[in-house]
Amino acid sequence: MAEGTSKHASGATLPAPAASERVELARLALTHALAVDGVVRADAGPLGRRVTRDGSERLAGVTAIVLSDDRYGMTLHLVARVVPLHLLAHGIRARIQRGAARAGLEHALGPIDIVFEDVAELTGEAV
Repeated sequence: MAEGTSKHASGATLPAPAASERVELARLALTHALAVDGVVRADAGPLGRRVTRDGSERLAGVTAIVLSDDRYGMTLHLVARVVPLHLLAHGIRARIQRGAARAGLEHALGPIDIVFEDVAELTGEAV
């Protein structure tokens, strides 16, 4: 079966439902954050609850909530290397905002909060 399709009970192959705007933004935010130099990984927390879910998909380390103005607020929970964290957070936000604009989702993107859950040494070990 081709990617992006699903099987109906009748045996027909149907297109898979599109991800919601909330999940698309969460995926975009997480992907762009992890691509920034200085970010080691996302952190879902000790109980694994800092996630955005959509069906069977689980995006660990990002929560996306709808706001009263119908935009989505993102909170990213990250582990970073020892770098200036204010500058790192600024770079992450800028990269996510550019990615949302390229994807045509800038109208839906609300505030982006960055929580550095831990700092890792160069070896990748959390300190």
